[in-house]
Amino acid sequence: MVDFSLAWKLALASMTLLGIIESASAGGDLGKPRRVIRAYKSEAPLALDGDLGKWRGAQSVTFEGPPLAGRPRRARVFALWDSTNLYLAFDVYSSKLHAAVREHDGDRLWFDDGVEFLVDPHRHRTKEFLPDDFSYHINILNVVFDDRGTASSQPDPKWNGLARHAVKIVDDYHYVVEVAIPWTEIGLEPRENQTSVGIDFCVNGKNPQTGEYNYFDWCGLKVFHDPSGYGDLTLAGPRRR
Repeated sequence: MVDFSLAWKLALASMTLLGIIESASAGGDLGKPRRVIRAYKSEAPLALDGDLGKWRGAQSVTFEGPPLAGRPRRARVFALWDSTNLYLAFDVYSSKLHAAVREHDGDRLWFDDGVEFLVDPHRHRTKEFLPDDFSYHINILNVVFDDRGTASSQPDPKWNGLARHAVKIVDDYHYVVEVAIPWTEIGLEPRENQTSVGIDFCVNGKNPQTGEYNYFDWCGLKVFHDPSGYGDLTLAGPRRR
């Protein structure tokens, strides 16, 4: 008589070792491969000026959200790195842009049009938002709400990050956000083809006429402060132009 339970366990273990099954945690479905983006090494520090031309040759990921106010929404995120910073650029198309919060760590900033990124530097893959984890919410006014994990897994909004960021409004439905995150803040020494971090990207938006709010993210998470579902950002060698 065949023990199908044992056979399935052995098969599951084998698939896991082969990398077929990467994510079976809160953020992702069983058997759904973990998302990956490679950051190529930049030959020079990047200016945060909203010009996407300098990102040519960088790898990017694209993800979409449900329409808002009858407008399609999508985002493309680029990644690069050097010995000082990890760089990200968000190229976002959304419904008509609107933001109200103008003070750092302002309440409900995430309801404004803007972006988020959340980082699990050591890829603990836990449901808990631990002290090495951190996140930034940046609205289209270039105002930030930043927080860091704690031992109790409750994000601490009193933490202030060191990342630099800039926003360029292209038109009423299109904007660019660029970010430079110091490796000293991430807490890792960047090494080509060796260093990886857990990460997720998000876009927020609200219809200013109806108040309808909606968001969408790269990893398809229900709870953003849950690193178990984050994708991987891996450092690669120099980009090819």
